[in-house]
Amino acid sequence: MPTLVDDFIPRPDAAERHSIVINASRDRVWQAITHLDPQDVRLAKPLLALRRLIDRSPGDRPKRNLPNFTPLAEDPMRELVVGTVGQWWRLGRAERTPAIGDVAAFRAFDQPGYAKATFSFLLDDAGPGRVRLVTETRVLATSPDARRAFRRYWIVIRLGSGLIRRVMLSAIRART
Repeated sequence: MPTLVDDFIPRPDAAERHSIVINASRDRVWQAITHLDPQDVRLAKPLLALRRLIDRSPGDRPKRNLPNFTPLAEDPMRELVVGTVGQWWRLGRAERTPAIGDVAAFRAFDQPGYAKATFSFLLDDAGPGRVRLVTETRVLATSPDARRAFRRYWIVIRLGSGLIRRVMLSAIRART
């Protein structure tokens, strides 16, 4: 069955998918997703702190903690998709990233040297009173140079990125 995220990045340059089965109603899982608090994901803080440390040069002021995610699509009780644009591989040397304030701006963004990313949650039935919650990250570069740079970066950060996603899934399960 097609998903909403397929409308934004159908053929990603990189993707990662994780899932967890939660013994709870679809409504409780959806509430946990849409009300997730950063404090619920405490185990991810050391990884995010390391990323912030690497992302700045000596003398630089700290960068923002996370990319600015723009809501892209929602099918209540089934799927939620957010997106962002960046040059994450440039570690403190990224050019000014244009603001992506809405769905149209995300779809239209094609400035070379960047990558577009989506992050989604999908709820699937997993039997009576059970939901399989799937999170997927997809990335699409806007130029061949950005694709090569992102793939090198992805090799280094993929395990940490996956760990953060698994911690998020566990935090959502704990809230239900």
